[in-house]
This record gives sequence, structure tokens and C-alpha cells, in this order.
Amino acid sequence: MSPTFLPNAEIESLTRDRFPEFGDEPVDMDVIERSGSGRCFYRMKNRREAPVSIMAMQFTLDREENGRFVDITKFLQSVNIKVPGIRGEISDPNILWVDDLGNQHLIDCCDRDWNSRQLLYQHTLLAIAALHDIGEKEAPATLPELEKPFDEPLYKWEQDYFFEMFVANFCKKADGEMIESIRHGSQLRELRESLAAEPRSLVHRDFQSTNVMVVRGRTWMIDYQGMRWGVPEYDIASLIYDPYVDLSSTQRDELAHFYFEVRQNQENTPKESYETFEKRLNRAAAQRLMQALGAYGNLGLNIGKTEFLQHIPVGLDRLREAAVEREIAPELGEILETVEFAL
Repeated sequence: MSPTFLPNAEIESLTRDRFPEFGDEPVDMDVIERSGSGRCFYRMKNRREAPVSIMAMQFTLDREENGRFVDITKFLQSVNIKVPGIRGEISDPNILWVDDLGNQHLIDCCDRDWNSRQLLYQHTLLAIAALHDIGEKEAPATLPELEKPFDEPLYKWEQDYFFEMFVANFCKKADGEMIESIRHGSQLRELRESLAAEPRSLVHRDFQSTNVMVVRGRTWMIDYQGMRWGVPEYDIASLIYDPYVDLSSTQRDELAHFYFEVRQNQENTPKESYETFEKRLNRAAAQRLMQALGAYGNLGLNIGKTEFLQHIPVGLDRLREAAVEREIAPELGEILETVEFAL
């Protein structure tokens, strides 16, 4: 564990001081470190028949977004989006206490039948649609400071991340001139420029199945401190093209249609055809999947989080679907054909 984090015993002592309901009884503590995020979580629960449970989060400011968590949480609560409540906070060291939402994420519901999973996904899409209904041109005065918005340079950074962290590691036999031609070519330039030209709304930024909690059949957002202005379809692509879970093309289309209908019934959404929406979603999916594969390469090879490598095959299949089969950036197919990968 990073030396910047306090020993578990000190976290327990601070929690007992803050929450006298724990008293002097024995407690169980689970520790969940989020490598690379500058955060560590501690679930503290006593052993009563109806246990008291709280989550402590210790964090560094190496990533500035960690310092925005409290203000963004309060804002999301003010617009009736379900997020864990803040129970207390101190600085130096930076520690928060938040509601314990349990252990079940959306990813943990993969073994359920589709009707059951579909309801959870629909509830999740309703929640994110409420966030997307807040447009940049109508930004509320209560909005806290956010991360840098999605724009053409940020989309370019994500594409470069894909080439530097994924292509360079897994396409070593590919022709270098071909790679550079595609990397700097018109198809990827048009992709990022078209996304950057779209009106922006508030987006979660990492809206995938491990960042949605399931509590008593309802879904709650977590890990939203990277919230910023962007294209709403980036979030939808993150969720329905998520390489962590098994969703068929038909199921993805059902969820996309559901979200489209929800958005079209919102007052702040311009009316458009499903085909226009779908084209934007396909672009966002190709962009997001490049970013995800770059992250898997970086986390798996450079940071030692080898568990991320197992998601590469599904991520590749979905990038082929979004970018090549749906003709968003078909040239990427030449690169993807050269991938050499083994767990």
C-alpha cells in the first residue's frame, strides 16, 4: 500500500471518534485500494445483528479530481441523482466518510436473466439521462469546478494513448508507416473533430459497470469525480460497449433505443432521428474503446495490474464492431488484424 496512506488502525481510530455508535465493540474492516487513483477505501462494520457500516475514503491530491469529489457529490444530490452521501470529512490527511452502498456493482449482475439485467440497465440509463439533460449553455450557477472538458485535443490525446499504450505493445509486427498513416489520417481526425463539434452536456466520463452500484434493486453512481462537459453518447458507449460485461449487439441496440426515447422526451433535448443519434453513438463508442484499450495496455503492462489484460479480447471485438463494421474508422481494421495477444 502506498506510504501516503495511514495505517488501518489509525483509520479505525478516526472513524470511531467520528461515529460514536461503533463504541468499543469489535469491527471488521475491508480495505480496497484503487491503484493509480490516489484513493483507498475502508469498509468498517460492527458485528451486531443489524450492523452499523460506514465507508472511509483516504485520498491524495496527486490527481486533482479527487479534491472535487465532495462538491460534485453535493451537486449531484441537489439534482436528485443517486450517489453516496457524505457523512464527514477532515483534511491533512484527506479523509471522507460516505454511505456504505454495499458490495454489489452492476458487473456483479451478469449471471441474471436478461429481463432482470435490462431493468437495472434501464434504471441506470434514466439516471445518466438526468445528468445529460444539464447542458453547457444552461450551466447552473451551483455547478462546482470540473475537469477539463472534452474537446478536440482531449480526443486526440485519447487516440494517441491507444497507439502508444496498445498498438505499440500488441501490434509489433504491423508496418510502422501504415500505423502512422492511420494514426494521423483523415478518418481519426474526422472522428475527433465531429465529436468536438457536438453540443456538450455533463458527463460522468467513466460510466461503466464497475462504477454503478446496485442497492435493493436500484442503481447508484460512484466514481464521478472526473465529471466534465462532453458528448452524452460517450457515457452511453462506455456503459453498453463495456468490455467487462457480456452484452449482445441486440441487447446494446435495445438499450440505445431506450436511452434515445428517454432523451427525446426531455425538454432540453433537440429533436432528431434515431439514425442521427446512432451515428454519434457509434463515433463515441469507437473513441471510448480506443481509450479503454490504451488503458488496459498501460495498466496491465506498465503498472502491473495484469487483470486488465483479460478484457482486451472483448475490447478488440467491440472496437471492430463500432469502428470497422459500422464504418466510423474502417482503416483501424488494418491495425486490429495484426494484434498478437495471449493471456
